[in-house]
Amino acid sequence: MKDEDIKKIIDCFESGRKDEDFINWTSRGYLMNQGILYRYSPDTESEEAQLVVPCHERERVLQQYHDSPTAGHSGSEGTYFKIASRYYFPGMRKFIAEYVKNCAECNRYKPNNQKPAGLLRTPIYAQRFETLAIYLFGPLPETPTGKKWIFLIEDTSTKWVELFALEDATAQNCAKFLIEEFFLRYGLPQRLISDNGTQFVSAVMQQTCNFLGIKQELIPVYYPQANPSERKNRDLKPKLAILVGDAHDTWDEKLAMIRFAMNTSKCDTTGHTAAYLQFGRELRTTDDVNHDLRSLIENDNFVAEITPYLKHFARLTPQIRERVEQKQDQRKKYFDKNRRPIYYQPGDKVWVTLHPKSSRSDKRSKKFYPKREGPYLVVTNRSPTTYDLSDPSTPDQVLGTYHTNMLKPYELPPEKNTSPVVPIKRRGRPRKYFPKSGLFVGTSSESEGESVTIPLDDCSATSLAE
Repeated sequence: MKDEDIKKIIDCFESGRKDEDFINWTSRGYLMNQGILYRYSPDTESEEAQLVVPCHERERVLQQYHDSPTAGHSGSEGTYFKIASRYYFPGMRKFIAEYVKNCAECNRYKPNNQKPAGLLRTPIYAQRFETLAIYLFGPLPETPTGKKWIFLIEDTSTKWVELFALEDATAQNCAKFLIEEFFLRYGLPQRLISDNGTQFVSAVMQQTCNFLGIKQELIPVYYPQANPSERKNRDLKPKLAILVGDAHDTWDEKLAMIRFAMNTSKCDTTGHTAAYLQFGRELRTTDDVNHDLRSLIENDNFVAEITPYLKHFARLTPQIRERVEQKQDQRKKYFDKNRRPIYYQPGDKVWVTLHPKSSRSDKRSKKFYPKREGPYLVVTNRSPTTYDLSDPSTPDQVLGTYHTNMLKPYELPPEKNTSPVVPIKRRGRPRKYFPKSGLFVGTSSESEGESVTIPLDDCSATSLAE
């Protein structure tokens, strides 16, 4: 007998002595029948005795009542109920709960009922046009002029918005409009925030930012909340829908009016309109023109009070900063109520949430795909809620940047380590630029997984930046 604890009980019953140990085991419900140890449990309604399982057989019992097709990978309570009606061993509930918790298939396919991970991180209020957020909206119905996309650019400080209609959502077009229509009008920013779209992780956009000294920041994969322009995207949809009516291919004619409406609407965070923070005054409307006050200015009795106005505008930035911080504290308070803090360190293993798609041609349904996959290795922590991941077999190759909401601790013991059933693909990342050689080295979206070298002269961003 490999289990010393059970062997002690069996030896006590086989000795035939009704001593203190015999009375102790009998009072706990143990009994011997034909050389087999049983136990009557006072906690169950069943009148049948439970077979006492030695330590080396417990895993096999769990496999039969949890892993087998007829068991159906029940939860810890369901599995405990099935086993407790037939078997017993000390610490059974804790052992079953730990086994179910470390089941690879349950971790892959079952939903998570806990609060989402990751507390809200509030950005520092920046100067005007210091940080820009960009977003591509579309594709939309093609207009008579061939436009199909909306390129949205927002200043995260003043909330000033620019909307441009594009024929094609290419990296060249995005870089061209950024430089010619925004940078040459408002000046260069220090940071550029965008999602992981192919247009923004391309060599053209990366070279444009490097050439102009702009820090490009890509948000975590499948976490659009990190892009400030997503809020303007939500406002843009209903405004477009209301104005176009049934003529869906006339949306490009409405962009100028929508841009005016967005820039003249008061922002709850700053307490002012984007136009006021940009120009120091509100944009005049038709109503302001009809009730022009210039006649008062031309009157000799009018005394200009520009100095108090300038003093008030000079105090405006600290006031706005204080208001923004108060609003951020309020949002963080309500946001964190439904969140739980989870932090990872480089070297930790995690499960990654998947976003599969159904395919009718391949007879694949996303309902049958795993909900998460793993294990993957945390390489670096970019922030308390953002991490770079890689495959444990190739730790030097980063697969993507993920928010902690997409991750779950991988707690399987080493003997139960499994390889991913549906491996995650490597997401496009900005290539590293080496100024001395004039080369980009990285992974291209056209040949995923292959190292490529792109000459500087082959990218059109140079001509744009000039």
